[in-house]
Amino acid sequence: MITVWVIAGAFLLFRGVPGVFALWRSRSWTGSECSVVDVRPSISYSYRVGSDEFVGQRRTFDPGPTHGAFLPDADRGEFVVGQVLWLWYDPRNPRSSVLRRSASVSMLLVILGMASLALATSTLFSGDDL
Repeated sequence: MITVWVIAGAFLLFRGVPGVFALWRSRSWTGSECSVVDVRPSISYSYRVGSDEFVGQRRTFDPGPTHGAFLPDADRGEFVVGQVLWLWYDPRNPRSSVLRRSASVSMLLVILGMASLALATSTLFSGDDL
């Protein structure tokens, strides 16, 4: 059973750590306005950095096929084409942007992964084999 806890913990950490690190690195990112250009199947937004224009799609730093969205953005009604929003971009690499500097799912995955590994470790050292 210890093997299951170790594998589960490693998998959860593997999925969650990149989002948490991305959130940590984004502390120095620059805020700017953007405009929603599309909401199907997920949001796309355009923004300017100096004279360059970029298009981004990342909503958060959480893992997932559409960066944390479970329903298409158009079906949720959260965003409207032409809507002006605030985003964050990396001043060293302006192509890298995010609408919300959050990684709540990633943090949860890291916490669960660490708990799973702690359970495996405590079971190993207690001599019990769940």
